[in-house]
Amino acid sequence: MVHAITTVHSPDAVMIGLYRNVFRCVTMLRGPVRAPGTPWECSDRKRKATAQMWVGRRRLVEEVLFQAAAFGEIWAARTGNRPLQLATKPVAVPLLALKAFRRRGELRPGELPLLAAGLAAAGVGDYYMSRSDDDGQIIRGAAAFGAMQLLYSGLLWRRGNRFTRRTAAVPAAAWAAATGLMAIRRGRTGPGVPVTLCVYAGTLAATVALAQDPRPARLGPSASGFVRPTSDRRTWLAGGAVLFALSDTAILIRRSLLTDERLKAAAQTFVLSSYNIAQWLIVEGILSQGARPLADRDPAGDAS
Repeated sequence: MVHAITTVHSPDAVMIGLYRNVFRCVTMLRGPVRAPGTPWECSDRKRKATAQMWVGRRRLVEEVLFQAAAFGEIWAARTGNRPLQLATKPVAVPLLALKAFRRRGELRPGELPLLAAGLAAAGVGDYYMSRSDDDGQIIRGAAAFGAMQLLYSGLLWRRGNRFTRRTAAVPAAAWAAATGLMAIRRGRTGPGVPVTLCVYAGTLAATVALAQDPRPARLGPSASGFVRPTSDRRTWLAGGAVLFALSDTAILIRRSLLTDERLKAAAQTFVLSSYNIAQWLIVEGILSQGARPLADRDPAGDAS
């Protein structure tokens, strides 16, 4: 009995127990420790897998926040909740800019400033468009969105997107039709609104035409010559540009042709929904057509 107690409380046993507890604490803080005989590559794979897991969770949070802001904006417009609309309208696009910054490793050199500036211009346009339907606000908002389209077009041009007769024909025809409609209905707005909107429509048509070029993204040819959106994220850029044009077309129809309040409210819901989806598709498409695929990048660097 005396011998057993002496053995348990001997200095050597106490030090061994202390070392074991310290080792356990260090193991919990640092994660799994490489076992003897285990290659270092195994622990590296575990580290990369853990980093990818945290990157995935962070991206999920970003997507949920963007969808919540977009839904809040649509719901506010549908229900006439003006404070909620003013609070949510300027939030969705900055969240996309945050996504672009977080995933900047997927962009080519010099593209992040263009994309970030384009999204910033979109945020300015959202600010003015959400204030009211006054002519002054429309002119400022259209000017900001025109700057956004020019920046998007500049990014696509840097990547090698070019105009072709087939891809430019439809956007040019739509631009001409919109210009004619605004000229016919110019009496309902101030003198500066039709000119500003016509210029903006031209920048939008240029972006749509450039986004339809499949060659820089190494997309396969299609029978129609246009990029057909599929599950391949590289095709989402073209789909987002077309949806953006449809959203702006709905704005023109709501302001120029619709008189029933219920139809105007339904058109406004479509405008906001299609606008947010279009911006999301454009950003995802640009990131997916970047310099390096996700599998070739260090997830720890992407998490920075």
